[in-house]
Amino acid sequence: MAMPVETATHASVDIGSHTVRLLIARVDERGLVTPVRFERGITRLSRSFRTGGSLHEDGVRVSMRILGEYADLIASHGVKSVACGATGVVRRAADGPRFMEEVRLRTGLSGSILSESAEAFLSAKGVLSVLPRNGMGVLTFDLGGGTTEFLRVESSADAPSWSKSIFLGASIITERFLRDAPATDDSLMEARNAIRSALREVVALSLYDSATTGNVPGSWELVGTAGTVTTLAAIHLRMAPYVPHRVNGVPLAAKWIESLIARLAAMSLAERRELPGLEEGREDIILGGALIVHEILLGLERARMLVADAGLLEGLLLDLVEKEKFGRVELRTPLKWCLPREMRDRS
Repeated sequence: MAMPVETATHASVDIGSHTVRLLIARVDERGLVTPVRFERGITRLSRSFRTGGSLHEDGVRVSMRILGEYADLIASHGVKSVACGATGVVRRAADGPRFMEEVRLRTGLSGSILSESAEAFLSAKGVLSVLPRNGMGVLTFDLGGGTTEFLRVESSADAPSWSKSIFLGASIITERFLRDAPATDDSLMEARNAIRSALREVVALSLYDSATTGNVPGSWELVGTAGTVTTLAAIHLRMAPYVPHRVNGVPLAAKWIESLIARLAAMSLAERRELPGLEEGREDIILGGALIVHEILLGLERARMLVADAGLLEGLLLDLVEKEKFGRVELRTPLKWCLPREMRDRS
């Protein structure tokens, strides 16, 4: 008779600028990670935010309610340990530390405000955990509501060659330039110019890295993650309801994103809600997010990118388990996700 495999249950919580997310997973003694619960709630903490300002009052209230529900779910699943990290506007807000203390007092979730480099590392760790190793380097970007984290990893390296976080997100661009739907040509141009300006340092870093390492444009993959990117993939696949693993590895062409931007810009919010694959609550910010993705592709001279429905949330959980199980953390995790058959066949 086969001996039963021992398992422990862990959880991660990602407090972002637009959403809060929860992942609960079982990890067995072989290092197999099986997700058992995933939740996402829209909070809009970054609404009307300016660097050094305060978090939006309504966003704080919604966040506390959702995080309280997550704390109940964590308790009901008998979770052994939890990793909770805040990013984006929480990192830049004057009342960010006070907000995190309030989260601890009201929900029991003890979290930290992640540094830019830590967020980029953990996001890339999550992305790499769901993509096949094809011998190519990757440049990952995690596009959130308030910030975007970039990280470059060479094919055989155990550490990133560089990372960069910029104050650029779907909510920020929407708040500043794209409040109206349909959008005007002038507002689209203003948004594009602001995005290009914010991306200059990332483009320069990428070009410098390619020049010094001898990498040619086709020797690395551009991989995007987080809500805007996965929503674009769902729209591309006309996928409703959303099935997370189906978007992993899906290619999105720059020309297709450009055509979608033209469609979104001409639509009212009500018309956008009718798009198959568009997550409810993202109809107002999806245009700003799509513009950022398109400008990333243009700036890095890429004809396409790959999508990953894994990032910071998964990276937080993998980081937590590795520290407890191995006493160390690696960029490419030794743990393995228990994925549906179609994903196992592709990996």
